[in-house]
Amino acid sequence: MIFGFVRMMALIALVASLAFGDDREDTVLVVRNIVIVGNEKTKEHVILREMSLKVGDKITSTALEYDRNRIYSLQLFNQVDIKVTAEGSEATLAVHVSERWYIFPVPILGFKYRDPEKFYYGLGFVHDNFRGRNEKLFGSFALGFDRWVSMSYQNPKITDDDDIYFRGYLSLSKVQNQNVSQGSYDQTVHTGEVSLGKRVGLHHTVLGTVGYRRWKVSDPQPGRTVSATGIDSYATFGVGYTFDTRNIREYATEGVSLSWSMMRYGVGKEGIDLFRTGYDLRGFLLIGWADATLGARSFGGFTAGGIVPSYLHSYFGYDERIRGHFRTVLEGENILGHSVELRIPILLPRTVTISELPLPPQFSVLRFGMYGGVFADAGKTWFRAEGMDGRAWYSGYGLGLHFLLPYSLVMRTEYAINHMGTGQFVLDFGASF
Repeated sequence: MIFGFVRMMALIALVASLAFGDDREDTVLVVRNIVIVGNEKTKEHVILREMSLKVGDKITSTALEYDRNRIYSLQLFNQVDIKVTAEGSEATLAVHVSERWYIFPVPILGFKYRDPEKFYYGLGFVHDNFRGRNEKLFGSFALGFDRWVSMSYQNPKITDDDDIYFRGYLSLSKVQNQNVSQGSYDQTVHTGEVSLGKRVGLHHTVLGTVGYRRWKVSDPQPGRTVSATGIDSYATFGVGYTFDTRNIREYATEGVSLSWSMMRYGVGKEGIDLFRTGYDLRGFLLIGWADATLGARSFGGFTAGGIVPSYLHSYFGYDERIRGHFRTVLEGENILGHSVELRIPILLPRTVTISELPLPPQFSVLRFGMYGGVFADAGKTWFRAEGMDGRAWYSGYGLGLHFLLPYSLVMRTEYAINHMGTGQFVLDFGASF
């Protein structure tokens, strides 16, 4: 099973890469100028940075559509249009955007790991476009099943003349453990992290991260922390790389993305002393008939080094899910998963303007769409002592409806059957991958 999934993933990624590069010239026009219209708050360089078309390039319909989708994927605009005005053999590109509302008080209500018995609530504040530069500010606190206070700041481009990325994050949280076999106990976690990276061209990003973590458990027992005291304190160091040509990140229909990371936990032989590396490969191929998309994903996380405490284990059943085993918790030191999905448009994404109500443009220009999906998932976790073949694969398949809603919200209703023949309904938010 695993080799079949990997071969399918590699094939789709290769074909999608070739499809992305097939930019046939369907015009003789050359870009003379690019103007931005409608950006009351957003700086022009934020928009221009996402465009593959530059002054002097030949204009193609494929490139126009790709740039329109990349600008929309910034999640700063409700609508993006690019209009071409010919001037002999040259043309002006006018990028028309309709901005979203950027500053929100955010009521925090939810169920941890989608479990109705794990309710939390609180309040957050978000600014999605600070200084009009696509900088993100976020602060929040929560009570209930999990409790936390956190702050973060993200800047994708520190100055107008560079492509340097910065992110800072601080949090204090009190969370329940994930491993169901050990009962319930509290974990108090202090986290601080700083990331610095650089984007190279449109599609490549390299990143380095340093941080500090302190875990304290309420009931020290073997396996819950490396230290017998129930407190683990350690530094983290990481590097990462991403390659991303997807057209729309919230619900991709074309392109390829690859992310790879390696993280070091701890710096000595006492206490935490681990390496973890992971990858996430996704490919999307637009099929000629009916504008359908064939997508596939393969991902994994692998650990090496010393003792792995419970809080650094990998899981299915929380952030990652196997449809058909949606609520089944699988725990291990390593994780591997694969998915394939056929996305068939029922209502292609379109923008609707509500003129009947006295609403500001940030809430009257809205984007909607609907797709049908047919999928198959498979995954497993394992401990190093067992070996990769020490546990069976879990799998499921099914179909559903995917609703593309305003402000980049995706909702999915699906029915899945697992490898034992048991069916279940799934309600989830966000694209499956």
